[in-house]
Amino acid sequence: MDHLTQNGVMDVGLLYETPFMDLHYEGLDGVFGDTDASEIVELVQSFNETVGAMFEIA
Repeated sequence: MDHLTQNGVMDVGLLYETPFMDLHYEGLDGVFGDTDASEIVELVQSFNETVGAMFEIA
């Protein structure tokens, strides 16, 4: 999540790349259960929406 803290927003697709792919071939879904993975995606999307609204980022 360094990307999120450094940039304030994060493409959810990054959750399916390194370092998650290094831990499991399915990325986020393989590292966490379905419910947890969905909640993480929703949390990142929420951050993105909040930051986007605050700073008018598209």
